[in-house]
Amino acid sequence: MYLIFFDEVKCQPDYPFYHLGGIAIAEENFLLIEEEVNKISNDVFKLTLLCPKTEFHAVDIFHGKKLFKHMTNVPDRLVILSRLLKVLMMPEVLLIDIQINTAKLYNKSYAEKYAFMFLCERASALMKTKKSLGMLIGDRENDKNAERYSTTLSQYREKGTDYQYGGAIPNLFESVHFTHSHLSRFLQLADVHAWFLQFKKRHIINHKKQHEPFIELLKSHHINLSPSKYKIWPP
Repeated sequence: MYLIFFDEVKCQPDYPFYHLGGIAIAEENFLLIEEEVNKISNDVFKLTLLCPKTEFHAVDIFHGKKLFKHMTNVPDRLVILSRLLKVLMMPEVLLIDIQINTAKLYNKSYAEKYAFMFLCERASALMKTKKSLGMLIGDRENDKNAERYSTTLSQYREKGTDYQYGGAIPNLFESVHFTHSHLSRFLQLADVHAWFLQFKKRHIINHKKQHEPFIELLKSHHINLSPSKYKIWPP
């Protein structure tokens, strides 16, 4: 069995892509991956307890906000991001990359719906290659979103996805489960993954001076997050 954690980065007025980043981890690797992130937590926070005081959010690390506001030395924050990205590069972590170009959509509000549908399709296909089953776990923002995702997945499992080339998703089971990100190291990794996807697409070529230290760090540490499954839509 695999657990598949996912998180989103929404589009912005100057950036049309909506991203979903998913990570799939087999049950025999749960403790290994969790321990790797706990090591970083212990170095950064002197604590590994799952709580709001030890939560990794990539955007906060990068910009030095909230828990990282006191870290005025930019290289120190970038090293934290680099270490988290290296966990995502471990062979035990399978990545799913979903990108929706809202500039090509008739109705931009459908981006989230399409992204989740493609996530379900790609996650099920990935589980099929592993001859396994997977369960989706997302970041609980509110009960309304949780119920909507769960109902949608239930419909997909019963009738298949509703894209014109859609189909069954037999390798996903149960409903979508949700928990708060400060209670899951895996959701925090999904957050870092989703953030990195948008950062790379948005800034790796046309970037501002403030982004250069992190881009140089990515190059020097040979960060490569090639996905096991991906979907960029519309083409």
